[in-house]
Amino acid sequence: MRRTRAWWRGAAALALLLLAACGGGEGATSEFVPLPSAAATPSIAATATATPEPNVVAAASPTAAPDGDGVIVVACGDPLVPLDKRHRLEEDCAPADLRPVPAAFAWGSHSVAAAALGPLVEMLEDAAAAGHRLVVLSAYRDYEVQRGAFRSHVERLGLEQAERVSARPGHSEHQLGTTVDFASAAVNYELVEAFGDTPGGRWLAERAHEYGFALSYPRGAEAVTGYQYEPWHFRWLGRETAAELRASGLTLTEFLRRR
Repeated sequence: MRRTRAWWRGAAALALLLLAACGGGEGATSEFVPLPSAAATPSIAATATATPEPNVVAAASPTAAPDGDGVIVVACGDPLVPLDKRHRLEEDCAPADLRPVPAAFAWGSHSVAAAALGPLVEMLEDAAAAGHRLVVLSAYRDYEVQRGAFRSHVERLGLEQAERVSARPGHSEHQLGTTVDFASAAVNYELVEAFGDTPGGRWLAERAHEYGFALSYPRGAEAVTGYQYEPWHFRWLGRETAAELRASGLTLTEFLRRR
């Protein structure tokens, strides 16, 4: 369906309101998100039909020459492409099989690629069984929404700081549909560094790889990743690849660049 420029502006504006409420992902600032009422608090229950997890096989490493800005455009549809300051997706790249995250596991309306949904639900169910109620605050974001989010960060923080806390459009892992931002009541449903020191944040850091997820921007790695520490930002890679990454001792950025 052809979408008009006015439609995109309206969609981006709506998305920016949501992003402002939950911090924006990729280096989000610590803007407050109101606690949900007791009636609205997500209850963890098996409300999704898990999609069998396929074996994730990376496509060939990008071979295209860098564009005029020295940035390499990576293949659309490959879940293991590097996405950082040096690599980006095309503007029209979008997952073909987005699925909604069940309301029991999300604060707001969010979607992920079908292959990531089953592992995501399984992980959140197991976290709840261990006493950690975690919710999804952000998942898939398209190019236009990310453009607006980055522009908003620049307007509020200036370009230099915005580059540390937000991805330019095309460079965001959220555009893949396999990246999720988590939060909990322990941090008032904010995307803040303190989440990494909560029991739920520590559980994710220690166990997420078992479900195929990896922390994209670890503490003390900004010189490599280009972004500040984000203990809430996890990307699904598949169990085998996530285990390889953990064994390697590399950051996700380094690991995917070497594949």
